[in-house]
Amino acid sequence: MHLSHLNALRALEATLRHGSFSLAANELGITPAAVGQRVRSLELYLGKSLFIRSSSGIEPTEDALRIRELLEGGFARLAEAFEQLKPNDAAGRIRITLPESFSENWLAPMLAEFQHQYPDADLYLDPSNRDIDLVREDYDLAIRYGPTRDTVLEERVLFGDFVAPVCSPAFADQQGLGPDVRSLKGVPLIHVTNRTKDPGWLDFQAWGDAFGFDRDHLKHGVRISKTGSGLQAAAAGQGLALCGIVEAFHALKAGSLILPLGPSRMCQTKYAYRLLWARSRAKSNLRALFVEWITDRSDRFVSELDAYLASQGSRASG
Repeated sequence: MHLSHLNALRALEATLRHGSFSLAANELGITPAAVGQRVRSLELYLGKSLFIRSSSGIEPTEDALRIRELLEGGFARLAEAFEQLKPNDAAGRIRITLPESFSENWLAPMLAEFQHQYPDADLYLDPSNRDIDLVREDYDLAIRYGPTRDTVLEERVLFGDFVAPVCSPAFADQQGLGPDVRSLKGVPLIHVTNRTKDPGWLDFQAWGDAFGFDRDHLKHGVRISKTGSGLQAAAAGQGLALCGIVEAFHALKAGSLILPLGPSRMCQTKYAYRLLWARSRAKSNLRALFVEWITDRSDRFVSELDAYLASQGSRASG
């Protein structure tokens, strides 16, 4: 078998598992066109079609479905073999893939705590929005924001999220923002545009619809694709930003950001942050320690968030 055939089989397996060239491309880190080209090259070599293509998408043929489990098991065994070949010093190393915004705005401020508890641990973080394949790629853990969908992965739900407007205390005073405000006319807005596919995630107009705000006063403002930059702009007093409470929490706790309209103007999201690892990957003490640490830290975060929101609700009612 040529190496090109192995790459094509990898593209075929990912496409069968995800049901589309686009989702397979996200996992493999290549373009959908490249995935389609690899699958097509395999079809030409075999002299048969593996997918029925139409304007509504693709459907696997009976031949493709018949070998799906063989492909999945084969690549899983290859990953296990690679795991056995890794050097012994890998026992003191842990590699984690996680969303860039989550890493920057929630996890990073707490990493010193983990390093203090486990000073000999080598922690490698890959803040990336690419959907890493934990079974076949060299990662120990993943933190993902999304729905449950992987049957080959172990999963632990960490916590959900809320969407709410935040700003600096000085900005709120300047604009006269408070729980009784019913219009954002003339208020500078910061729109964070590079967002999740969560059906419960709202932009300013959808958020305004939920609480009876005039849509015409929710279109203006600055548009920023990176959450961290949007939060920094809000903390600098440049506007009112709509963001996830998880991402804003450290700044809210420190007081550089506030919920000017109160906790009653939050919308709960549909997805949750989840910790995942492959069942087939060899267990390590360091992975178990990190799972225990971040689970405990997540429980503490939920308690701290509940206490913070309760204090804000009491302040608004007072």
